[in-house]
Amino acid sequence: MKNLILIFVIIFSNAAFGNKIDELKTDKDVEDFIKIVAPEFVKKIWKDYDRGNFRIVSTDTIYANLKCQKVFNKSEINNWEKVDINNDGLTDLLFIPHYYGYSQYIIIDEGNNNFNLTRFIIDFDICEYVKPIKVNRENQLKIRKVNRLSFGTISSSEPYIAIDTLTYKFNSFIEFNSKKITQDRVKLIKVKTSYCLGLCPSFELEINYDGHMVFNGLGYTNFIGKSTSNAELKKIQEIEDLINYIDLKNLKDNYSVSWTDSQTIYLEIEFQDGFSKKITDYGLIGTYGLNSLYSKLIDIGTKTNWK
Repeated sequence: MKNLILIFVIIFSNAAFGNKIDELKTDKDVEDFIKIVAPEFVKKIWKDYDRGNFRIVSTDTIYANLKCQKVFNKSEINNWEKVDINNDGLTDLLFIPHYYGYSQYIIIDEGNNNFNLTRFIIDFDICEYVKPIKVNRENQLKIRKVNRLSFGTISSSEPYIAIDTLTYKFNSFIEFNSKKITQDRVKLIKVKTSYCLGLCPSFELEINYDGHMVFNGLGYTNFIGKSTSNAELKKIQEIEDLINYIDLKNLKDNYSVSWTDSQTIYLEIEFQDGFSKKITDYGLIGTYGLNSLYSKLIDIGTKTNWK
């Protein structure tokens, strides 16, 4: 699940968290805030296992523990920083905690005291990271990733570094598109998900442009068998807008991880202009935009009240 970004939404009362990110000044302020906003960080698999002891440490401490100091630009590291990453006028928090190693997270203030916690599935120890940058006077994220071989190993030769720009749209981080966005109309969406070594939901789903849906739950879904329902047209429009923003017509037809037992998604989009696009993605290794689309379709498949 190389490009997957995990997202959680946390809601709190106005009294406790009004403009709280703006008020953070010290490492302890940040640590205390995160522990309340994201209590999963204080749960440890083994009580005496220090790697699972969540804390905010200094930037110097993070750098001293990195395995890749010779290739890492220290000036780009901050243990935490405040930035309006979705350009909505509200301050968000990007941070690198000590928690089973080092990784990067962001808490987005979505207003009305809704906080969205996102974890970037990257390995900070080997110099993968995200960093706020300015693009056309707006805040975006630069993401730097290392090309890995099977089972998470790194090439013995100098690793290939991929750098991309992410933007926060459609409630997720996706590749920034600087080109003119097409306005292609979607006629039909078909998606099928396979089993995996685990509890991956397996189902077939068809969504018509008018919101009519046909579902067939195969396993690890709340409903097993065939059912129909209607989606909100607003949700269908958002999915269509996402498909156009990521320029799905021009993405690759096949993506695959190099290990076994992962889930496969089979996606087919029929457009009203007659064009049809099929994508097979073993391991959900496709683009960040595709993973955002997968997440929305999986949510429909697994969270709709099928009867």
